[in-house]
Amino acid sequence: MDSGIREKSPAVSVSREYGSDRLGQRHVLLLLTFSGMLLMYSTRIALSISMVAMTVPIVQNPTNLSNSSLQDVCPFPNDAREVSEVSDSESQWNTSEDSSATTPRPLTARAKTFDWDSETQGYLHGGFLYGYLLAQLPGGWIAHRMGAKWPLAISMLVTAVMTLLSPIAASTSVWLFLTVRVVVGMVQGIIWSTMGGLWGKWAPPLERGRLLSVTYSGAHIGTVFGMCVAGDLAQRYDWRAIFYCFGAICLVWVLLWTLLAHNTPQSHPRISKEERDYILTAINPDNDPSRKQLLGSQADKNREVPWKSILTSFPVWVILTVEFCNQGSFFTLIFYLPTYLNNIHHFSIKSNGSLSALPYLLCWVVTLSAGRIADFVLTRKYCSATTLRKIMSCGAFATCGSCLVGVAFSGCSSTIAVTCFIIGIGFNGGALVGHVVAYSDMSPNYSSILMGMGNGVGVVSGIIATYVVGALTEAEGGRSIAGWQMVFLIAGGMLGLASLLFAIFGTAKRQSWDRPSL
Repeated sequence: MDSGIREKSPAVSVSREYGSDRLGQRHVLLLLTFSGMLLMYSTRIALSISMVAMTVPIVQNPTNLSNSSLQDVCPFPNDAREVSEVSDSESQWNTSEDSSATTPRPLTARAKTFDWDSETQGYLHGGFLYGYLLAQLPGGWIAHRMGAKWPLAISMLVTAVMTLLSPIAASTSVWLFLTVRVVVGMVQGIIWSTMGGLWGKWAPPLERGRLLSVTYSGAHIGTVFGMCVAGDLAQRYDWRAIFYCFGAICLVWVLLWTLLAHNTPQSHPRISKEERDYILTAINPDNDPSRKQLLGSQADKNREVPWKSILTSFPVWVILTVEFCNQGSFFTLIFYLPTYLNNIHHFSIKSNGSLSALPYLLCWVVTLSAGRIADFVLTRKYCSATTLRKIMSCGAFATCGSCLVGVAFSGCSSTIAVTCFIIGIGFNGGALVGHVVAYSDMSPNYSSILMGMGNGVGVVSGIIATYVVGALTEAEGGRSIAGWQMVFLIAGGMLGLASLLFAIFGTAKRQSWDRPSL
């Protein structure tokens, strides 16, 4: 570890003339970044819910399974009509004289469904991740060089267009639909790192926890919004309405973002002098006031990225390993929770969307609460930033990992499984005030690049997870309890490893190679 690393007290003197609690342009930016994250995850999660509505069910009725198979699957509830709103009129598929075979039936009043098998569905889920992976490091570099405004605007604009075109692409060819998902992944791959770099210029240290936690909590509320709205749209209309609705809302956001967002406090035409000086002084208190204008300036953007120092930094490799473990579990849940609830517990598509959203609603509440608590603790100097980040992330990982182990052994008990999901995923929201904020703590100047690297290794983990889940759950058309048990045991184990690593080796100290050479 670099001997030049030092951790100053997180407390920064706040100007009496201004005060950190006064509303300003950074809070307008907060609303925009929060809503942007919400829409990004809504469009991302749309496929998880719509996949249930747009594909021919591969789940067989238990009466068609052998007696030996019945020992490893959960029976349908007694009231099949209530649970399976995937009836002939709702699922839009016909059963031929051979009851074991199903064929898709194109409809005129409702969107048709597709006979994509589990392998094809896995490719479609993975397609987003392939594109997402390609954009991580370039996205961080772009954010460092260009700022956040126009990269984010272009990203969300392309997301909106591709989302609106998704129904046409799916109806034309599964490969065209896969291409659309890859493109959406590519343009969304820059968003996390770009927002991290943006707040590196805008967030005073004592407000960093709450500003970043609110921004990133948009991912959780976006998951809630996406699952609930997508389930309702599919129930009321059809799966095409999901893509049309989310795509149109994204276009509105792009317009607001281009009009109101700016890369730095210095470049904002409507920010007050008091707020601008407060932000710049808080972020770089060591700088001479006459030189503060260099923060976020062209000179800062043109500074060479210290790649050698970054790639040989032990704390960086620790946080990348933690990200690999955490995001592998995250992508498993975000992509396959609706499928698990459908295949194992046989929830209807509307109930599926609502139940899948509940854990992320609690996660949103936990994230916002954790952000306020974190800033309070740092302001009162109760502990160092490193200790705080460790408590937040390790507590989140340990809780979620334990709950996933509980799901693994829940069998056919829907109550136990859903309760474990709600508690585990909900309290995992604390991690967003833990190791995720630590990127900005370690390097305010290169946080976008670090976050791009972290997202990159996380996406690799997610890609691996899609193949592992597909291989483990292929038995009995995805209804094997034993297969899903292994899925959740692996995910829980990865979170346990992440908790151990970050507890021992994690840090939030600003690294010596991040210091500006003024």
